[in-house]
Amino acid sequence: MALLSLNNISKSFGDKKVLEGVSLQVSHGEKLGLVGPNGAGKTTLLKIILRLEEADSGQVVLARGAAPAYLSQKPEYLPGTRLGEYLYGAVPEIMRLRKTLGEMEKEMAACTAPEEEKLTDLMDRYAQLTQAYELQGGYTLDSRLKMITGGMGFNQEDLNRSLSGFSGGEKTRAQLAALLLKEPDLLLLDEPTNHLDMDAVEWLEGYLRDWRGALVVVSHDRYFLDRVVGRIAALEGKKLQVYRGNYSSYLYQKKIQEDSQKKAYKKQQAALHKDMELIRTSTADERSKRQARSREKRLERLDVLDKPSAAQNMALNFGFGGRSGRMVVAFAGVAKNFGELQLFSHVDFTLYWGDRVAMVGPNGAGKTTLLRLITGQETADEGRVKVGASVSTAYFDQEQGQLDPESTPLDTIMAEGGLKEQEARSYLGRYLFRGDDVFKEVKDLSGGEKSRLALAKVALTEGNFLVLDEPTNHLDIKGVEELESSLEEYPGTLLVVSHDRYFIQRTATKVLEIRDGNVTLYKGGYDGYIEEKNRRRRTEEKAGPGEAVISRREQREREREEREQVLALRRQRRSLKRRLQELETAINGEEEKVALLEAKMAVPGFYDNFIEARQVAADFDMARENLKSLYREWEEAGLKLERLPPEEG
Repeated sequence: MALLSLNNISKSFGDKKVLEGVSLQVSHGEKLGLVGPNGAGKTTLLKIILRLEEADSGQVVLARGAAPAYLSQKPEYLPGTRLGEYLYGAVPEIMRLRKTLGEMEKEMAACTAPEEEKLTDLMDRYAQLTQAYELQGGYTLDSRLKMITGGMGFNQEDLNRSLSGFSGGEKTRAQLAALLLKEPDLLLLDEPTNHLDMDAVEWLEGYLRDWRGALVVVSHDRYFLDRVVGRIAALEGKKLQVYRGNYSSYLYQKKIQEDSQKKAYKKQQAALHKDMELIRTSTADERSKRQARSREKRLERLDVLDKPSAAQNMALNFGFGGRSGRMVVAFAGVAKNFGELQLFSHVDFTLYWGDRVAMVGPNGAGKTTLLRLITGQETADEGRVKVGASVSTAYFDQEQGQLDPESTPLDTIMAEGGLKEQEARSYLGRYLFRGDDVFKEVKDLSGGEKSRLALAKVALTEGNFLVLDEPTNHLDIKGVEELESSLEEYPGTLLVVSHDRYFIQRTATKVLEIRDGNVTLYKGGYDGYIEEKNRRRRTEEKAGPGEAVISRREQREREREEREQVLALRRQRRSLKRRLQELETAINGEEEKVALLEAKMAVPGFYDNFIEARQVAADFDMARENLKSLYREWEEAGLKLERLPPEEG
């Protein structure tokens, strides 16, 4: 039996039909990607599955006992508790059992000899609850929490932070961490990668690939869909069609299908035209009349194919103000601090005319701040940021700070471009704002609509240096593809912040990485960046021609220090590996001890000798505590080993 079945689901909002006759089955453990244009009804379909929305007709069937969990695009209200409390609260049954077992352990330890019967009952119940606790993952909960929070970009200190002080992105990551900790039968994720940096996205990909539960995910991240899902459900024109394979496989199948539909339509239209022409030109003779009547009857029975509809896409075209000088922007010894927090220091790089650069790095590394230094919205604490001659910057702000929330799309474009109303309406139509959409207030627009309006405004700027901060956020896949195509045709210099690896590969020829306070410029697209990054064994370049030449003595001293560092790392690595082996041996021994004691406690008549039973129970508790301690030390040693720099071959 399927884990989830949707049977002939239909849904309308007022006179607008969103879903019509949608059917789908999701099996246990299956990973399915749900794709389609913004507004196609993907989120509505997820809410119908969860019964947060009511379908107008059709049926949603979940397997008996199945427990779905949902991550929405927008962070839900979170209580003012600390992150750690919130996450442990996501698994209340495990925590209830943990508390009960702790209380029972104290109660058993306090039992005296005359209370043999009470102790026996306690130990029987304790054994049952221990088994339930283990089956629900209680013994691995702490290690899973540490792994998941680390993957989501949280550190140990964050567990004590109040959720009330979290940003929107942090709240979304906290909710995702809680869902992963629950390990539900069915996980429904709506754009889960929106607030994740590349490291977190890659971690999530690996986690979901190995996860045994079922997944339905809405995402515009094509790399993510390629690496995680095994089927694609495409929702377009109120209908749902399912394709086997990942996203790239879906694109290939869809292209073949569309080409086939176009050919079939064209062929049928040619035959129709021929038949209609024969009927129109038929003569009065009997043979001609018979042919005409035969064609008319055939046309009456014919199932006429609908004309394949072309998808509605943006028609994006960035304005260009002519060539700038060779040097576009140069950073020399730049540092930027916020209070005691230093984002980066000693930043040196130069962008030249025609460069196409993607900026990457973890959330909070300072990507947006670096852009604001270039645009003059921030000033450097040290060093110098120099913008070249004749450079005219067009800037897209991911927060859409350039949009007035009280204005309308029509007023925004008329003011920015000096256009008349009809010209502005025609221009907005290229960005899919039609009819009364142009009169909505900006504050009432969806995330995708705001992104399209911000792009429309930036495109009116006659610049030659295009600076885009996360332009793909809130765009559907068709919108991102249109953005890629327009950037391919843009003749100026490009600097774009993005976590979309597919977008970076298509758009950029260089990658600027911000990580741990360092800024490094790599040549090549995303694949080239990964290859070059893997090859680099040092974080600092050799001294350039303009720097002072160090003495031979200083050179030898530096090489000696580097050798000592390498040797120290090797010693540390060997020590950790040796300790891991020792711990694994100790863990095996302690696990055998626990198993022997459990077997002894399971022997009929074990509780007949109260004194011996009590001693064995105490030994069992001690062995389990020792095992927990060994596991913790083993995990810590493993993490330390993983965090060491890779050994140089």
